[in-house]
Amino acid sequence: MTRPTTHPGLTALRRTLARILDPDRGKPAPAPDALPDPGPAAPPEPAPETLDAQLERLIGAITARATTLAMDGSFYHEVGPAVRGDSLEAASAEELLAAAFRPGARLLDFGCGAMHSRPFIESLGYAWQGVDYLDSVSGTVRDEVARLGDAVRFYDGRVLPFADGEFDVVWAMVVLHHVQHIDLSFGEIARVLRPGGKLIGQVAYLEQMQDYGTFNFTPYGMKVAARAAGLRLTRVEPKHDAFVFLLRRLLITLTASDETPFNRMMGPEGFVHRSLIETGQRLGLDIRTTNLLRLLFCTHFVFEIEKIAGDAP
Repeated sequence: MTRPTTHPGLTALRRTLARILDPDRGKPAPAPDALPDPGPAAPPEPAPETLDAQLERLIGAITARATTLAMDGSFYHEVGPAVRGDSLEAASAEELLAAAFRPGARLLDFGCGAMHSRPFIESLGYAWQGVDYLDSVSGTVRDEVARLGDAVRFYDGRVLPFADGEFDVVWAMVVLHHVQHIDLSFGEIARVLRPGGKLIGQVAYLEQMQDYGTFNFTPYGMKVAARAAGLRLTRVEPKHDAFVFLLRRLLITLTASDETPFNRMMGPEGFVHRSLIETGQRLGLDIRTTNLLRLLFCTHFVFEIEKIAGDAP
């Protein structure tokens, strides 16, 4: 059988018709339109500077300008002997209390409130006794301490209900700025201390208002009040610096939250104290003078006051 053949003219006709009907057939696909060059990427927006970083920058800028120290001579001569001259480490009131312990020692927690300090004090070995001003204690606390009998005594804010020389240590932790009768209260503390006994604690210095806060002691004011009662100021240690503390308090007052960016900066290990120490070293100040510089800008300070045998008002 003869195989049919394809006429060459017919094949050419088909191809011609295909090109007419589909003119793009067989052509390479066009390249996609090129995207415009965006140029270099824009830098990200900088994060806003935090409040603590701003404060650090400000303090750093001020201390960088230091060329000398202008300090009142009375501050150096009156308070200097009670400030450490051998170390830049600031002792806490708790550390001073631990160092003062002797076996069998009795301690009066002056202004004990809700007794927050009692577990720590008893862990050191002290026999604990609490006392507080009746009108300053909430009903809840009164109900709580009612179970303790004479372990907590309430008084009228004037005469302490204890015998002369009954205690080895009086502990006054952030309480003396609430006292309204300074001379009378210091006299009563001196009376209930044995000779050689100590009054130890921490006090507000520049704090504006705290639960009927009345008098804000300066270190020199503490010395004067102690001396009038036959006591002697023997130790003063810097605590919270004024810049961090007051800004932190401002935030707490306006936000009702204790969580602030300044929390990590509080205390004598914080940035402001470190900056003042570095400035003192750069100026060639001795250790005592550097500690006085730190104390000058504190809202709180730690103190130790001693009843020296034979001392009289």
